[in-house]
Amino acid sequence: MKKVGILILCTFLLTGCLNSNKTKEREHNEKYENYMELLIDNSKQVTMNLPFRWKFNMYENGDEYGYDVAIEKPTIAMYNIQMVAVDISEISENKIAPNIGLFEDQTYNMIPNQINAEKGFYEGVGVQGFTNKSEFILNCLVVYKDKNQVDNYAYFIINANIKDFQSSEEVNKDE
Repeated sequence: MKKVGILILCTFLLTGCLNSNKTKEREHNEKYENYMELLIDNSKQVTMNLPFRWKFNMYENGDEYGYDVAIEKPTIAMYNIQMVAVDISEISENKIAPNIGLFEDQTYNMIPNQINAEKGFYEGVGVQGFTNKSEFILNCLVVYKDKNQVDNYAYFIINANIKDFQSSEEVNKDE
């Protein structure tokens, strides 16, 4: 009888854990879908004063093109950073856009002049993606919490063209 009781208890515990994981996965998916809708609807204005610098690099990778977008050098404290970079014309239910901070349990934070990766404070964060287009418009959305734990949205657009990278140079926002 004790064994049956323990087995039933274990079953309830496992079911609770599985339901918790499904709930978390559903929350991540809903947040991702909301961010995609923001980008598609173009309801966000391009942020004029970004609280960070960004870098973009594009390169040939076989018969497709790879790109990296990174944010760094924050001017304010940014907590729980989430970032999505997508060519709106390539949004599909079958393909997840390059993102960070949305689906993983790790949190990403940036504070000016403070780096401690073990505690989740980074010098910069970024995403990497691939496309079959040599020229496209990349829409980037960065969502973060400020020191008061208020959600903030930063939106910027990159006109990507492999011709700009034939000499393997990076493009910096400040140049």
